[in-house]
Amino acid sequence: MNKAGHVALGVAVGSGLLSLLPQMDGHMASPIVYILAVAVGSLAPDLDHKTSTASNLIQLSTQNRRMAQSLGLLLLLIAAAIWGLPRLGLDLDNVWAMSAPLWAAAGVLCLLLAKLRSLVLLGVGALLLAAYAMYDWHWITAFAGGALLILPMVKHRGIIHTPEFALALSIGAFSFGQQSDLWMVQAISMGLIVGWWAHLIGDLFGREGIGSLISKKIHVALRLFDNGGTGERLLSGLCWGISIVCWIVFIMPEDWRMEAFLSSIL
Repeated sequence: MNKAGHVALGVAVGSGLLSLLPQMDGHMASPIVYILAVAVGSLAPDLDHKTSTASNLIQLSTQNRRMAQSLGLLLLLIAAAIWGLPRLGLDLDNVWAMSAPLWAAAGVLCLLLAKLRSLVLLGVGALLLAAYAMYDWHWITAFAGGALLILPMVKHRGIIHTPEFALALSIGAFSFGQQSDLWMVQAISMGLIVGWWAHLIGDLFGREGIGSLISKKIHVALRLFDNGGTGERLLSGLCWGISIVCWIVFIMPEDWRMEAFLSSIL
């Protein structure tokens, strides 16, 4: 399932749960924050894909990555030439001879920019682990930090696409949300949980499906449609329709909901 399908399914599931979640009874903006978190959560598992929508938010475009990598190699080559030519007996202007470290630093910077996604994931993961160790934050901080550290090295639809990982993440996020007195934290934590599970449900419909950490033999793929195919587009449209109906019902006064329900069964 592609990004449009994942968001549509996630928002539909999240909208259907609006009236059932206690976190939605607080601040008037809580449902909006919650549904936005659902949308983010429905894309987040694809951080393990190097060119997914989630990954593209933290890296340069494919063309710019290639350009940065080529430029970085060129700058390193220039640095090597400036450093090596005097040692081969060729005289260079003193200013040029002293500029080799600058060319090398610029080259390394360009190569790092080409790997920006990995740097962001590793950096944020390390910060979360440090915060857990230094400030005794909730254990979900260490869990998330460890997950981010391994993301640059895992394959797509690997460990973070498994129900076991989603279950551990859900327990941690729910516990963290319940310990917080901030309505926004509660709404975001619940939204991320719903969105994450909705993503896994969406992947079940495709040909690749999802696996399990318990055994490689456990793999479920319903193969109902191809990514971006007609079936997925039809499902996306249905999901958006369901979402609209759920929100209309949610914003109705409770007495109107009861009247509408009674009139539908009489």
